[in-house]
Amino acid sequence: MVYAFSTDDCALHVFPDAAAAIDYCEGFDVANGGWQFFSADGTALEAVFSEPARKFAFTVSHGRYGLRPNSGVALRDRFADIRSVEGPPEQRSLEQVEAALVRAA
Repeated sequence: MVYAFSTDDCALHVFPDAAAAIDYCEGFDVANGGWQFFSADGTALEAVFSEPARKFAFTVSHGRYGLRPNSGVALRDRFADIRSVEGPPEQRSLEQVEAALVRAA
């Protein structure tokens, strides 16, 4: 499980794994602070680019990135900022996400 918080619309997205989160979250937006990532237990993850995201005159390159643990703000500390949760039926509310974080700890 990987959680991705969209800083634009304050929505928390729940993904089955890192690959699904990376497929959904465009690298250009990630590089510009549009997404924050968290592991199944709510610890912060950082995007590490192997190919940078770039903006050209008429196009955008999303680059390539992976996720790795870091010491950033935990998901529980972002709960006050979350306006909606988008995920599978068992994780569509903050209460359900909290229960999943407890199980994963």
